[in-house]
Amino acid sequence: MIVCCIPMLAIAGLLFLTGVAGSGIIVSALLCTAMMAAMMFAMPGGHAGHGHK
Repeated sequence: MIVCCIPMLAIAGLLFLTGVAGSGIIVSALLCTAMMAAMMFAMPGGHAGHGHK
């Protein structure tokens, strides 16, 4: 699931480096990734691995 956030982080970093966007986009992208990780760990069975009981 977290792998889905990599393109967003890459685009946010590129926009920041080129000067198109400010530092706020980096903060929002990192917060989005942190929220995704929190939801993944909060879901039952989301982080236990497949096939393990």
